[in-house]
Amino acid sequence: MRETREKTVRSRGPVVMLVIAAGLSAASCRPFRIETPESFIELEESRRSDYAYRATTADGIVVAIRTEDNDRRGTLEFWSEAIRSKLRDVRGYAVLEERDINAQGGMPGKQIRFGRDESGHAYRYWVSLFVRHEGRNPLVWVIESGGQQDVFEDRQDDIEAMIRSFEPR
Repeated sequence: MRETREKTVRSRGPVVMLVIAAGLSAASCRPFRIETPESFIELEESRRSDYAYRATTADGIVVAIRTEDNDRRGTLEFWSEAIRSKLRDVRGYAVLEERDINAQGGMPGKQIRFGRDESGHAYRYWVSLFVRHEGRNPLVWVIESGGQQDVFEDRQDDIEAMIRSFEPR
């Protein structure tokens, strides 16, 4: 009986290593790199999720990253206007501020900071965009950050550090 258990454990070793390697390679296959601060934990994404990365704090702030194909080769200005219009005109968010930002490596981006009041609470929602519209693999990287305003402001330094650490690949 003991010999059978030892064979089972030994035969599972390669399977366990493959599972670990697959988990590690999933993060390395992302078309970006980002540093998650200690105040956040990275969430595991399901295959059906639109997001390649999500992290949250214990008090409900979320930072998420998704990519979109840019086959039509839209510019940063195009995508910024599309996001601004949709969130302002369709979803009722107020544009509070817009900033030019840069990813690691110098890729220019745009950050649009929105606000919204809902059910007696103020919320903040930032969208940071980076666009590659030339070359063989045109992409749009969308970094979304949001949560209740008071908590969001307490975590703002960590959120900004995450966005500064973003490196598109």
